[in-house]
Amino acid sequence: MHSPAKISKFRIVVVLLLLLEGIVLSGIIIYLASDRYFQSDASGNGTVLNYHDSENGKYVLHIGLNDKDTYSQLISAEEAKEMVNGICTKYVDGYTVMEANGGWVDETGTLAEEKSLVYTFSNAEETDVVSIMNEVLTALNQNSILVERQDISYAYYSGK
Repeated sequence: MHSPAKISKFRIVVVLLLLLEGIVLSGIIIYLASDRYFQSDASGNGTVLNYHDSENGKYVLHIGLNDKDTYSQLISAEEAKEMVNGICTKYVDGYTVMEANGGWVDETGTLAEEKSLVYTFSNAEETDVVSIMNEVLTALNQNSILVERQDISYAYYSGK
């Protein structure tokens, strides 16, 4: 059995550790609330990154590079990217593009694996995205393009 003195010392150590943990957590919370994580807007008011709700949403297009008739890639990813970039800039102010590898099962049950281009548009209008897809379908001789739409908030961060 433990003596009352040992139990008392143990309780003091536990209380001190809990106090120390509280002080450390308070410090972390104060640090996170500091202006390191805030950006001032034009008026000098501190705001959290000054987010804007997108009226139009974010669109992600997955564009396969295999020709729909031959099931093979007839032009390089770089050539396809140049073509699609040119189409995109007619309709949107900006985009992000990545090269990817993907696969899908066609109407005959055949697995088709292909290189793809993935384009992301933030705050794009749906009519513009549809225009891009219509032109890309023809330019790259595609059956379809996978399109995702998400409601987003966004901000442009340029430092403090």
